[in-house]
Amino acid sequence: MKKVVVNKRLILAEIEHILGRIELSVETKRQLNAIVTQEKVKKHDLILKPGEVCDFLGVVQKGIIQVFHYKDKKLISDYFATEGYGFFDIESFFTGKPSYATIEALEPTVYVKIDRKKFLELCDKNEELNSVYQKILEFALILCHDRLDSVLNDSAEDKYENLEKRIPGLTSRISAINVASYIGVTQETLCRIKSKQEDFLLF
Repeated sequence: MKKVVVNKRLILAEIEHILGRIELSVETKRQLNAIVTQEKVKKHDLILKPGEVCDFLGVVQKGIIQVFHYKDKKLISDYFATEGYGFFDIESFFTGKPSYATIEALEPTVYVKIDRKKFLELCDKNEELNSVYQKILEFALILCHDRLDSVLNDSAEDKYENLEKRIPGLTSRISAINVASYIGVTQETLCRIKSKQEDFLLF
């Protein structure tokens, strides 16, 4: 990974946006500045590998990130993040245990990286950042709930539509394999779903 020159005002604005548009004091921003870096990765670079601890919170500035795992040698896409979206392995981040997941860049990607240990140390001392941490917890819980609810209750067509609504244009930027693995269908079934969607838009 290559560290690049950062515009820290822009980074902090994006962090505030992703964490619920929280307005932070000048001093809190200064403290957060000290633990923020900007990383640049190539397409297919792995940001996190299975067995590693997710010791950061990321926010995509440019590109696409995929969080995924394998079950019985089958690819399962858990989450996608594009510009303005945060990403991390939830279980590993909160427990400090090695991850079962992989985080990969699906395009050349630039992202903001917040160090987990330093961030949690600041949260213990700074009430504003502790509130931010609570927002992250809420985000993670809602994300897990929505994903589980979708897996259990939504049809493949609904999952496809919801993915397009959450991140418009995503399905045209990533491979059919990744889309199919997210909604839990074969690539042939995905083709039929996309064909139905295109036919619907014609009327």
